[in-house]
Amino acid sequence: MKDRTAVNHNIRKHFNELIYNTARYTEIALSIVIIIVIALSGLRLILTTAGTSVMDMDTSFFTSFLSQALSLVVGVEFVKMLCRHSAQTVVEVLLFATARQMVVEHLDPVQTLIGIIGIAILFAVRKYLMTDSDDMTPHQKNASEESSKKAFSSECK
Repeated sequence: MKDRTAVNHNIRKHFNELIYNTARYTEIALSIVIIIVIALSGLRLILTTAGTSVMDMDTSFFTSFLSQALSLVVGVEFVKMLCRHSAQTVVEVLLFATARQMVVEHLDPVQTLIGIIGIAILFAVRKYLMTDSDDMTPHQKNASEESSKKAFSSECK
């Protein structure tokens, strides 16, 4: 009976690892596709801007340009979020998406106020509820620890 339970546990463990790895590789593949689309869209944005005469660059052109550029920024932040899996990157994506919506869309005053409050809440969450050490990769933690040790040793001298 014990052997059967151990076999079932091993099968379940391997199956869970397979599902996790499949999901992780799917995320990586989607990130690559999104990066390709962002690069092509960025190239198209540059070519469109370069091909437009200065006399045709009016307010509507600028609004369209800003909308497309900020969409690319949100896309880049989204890819970073897929790669890092940290609360910090989620907050950054939400900040950029909310700011983009407020800048590009011409919202009524109540919607603008709600957007400002949302951004303020996101900044407060980032400043007061998140610590840098929680979301850093091991490489970044080591660099941060080394810089704090250097600062401490220079203060002691």
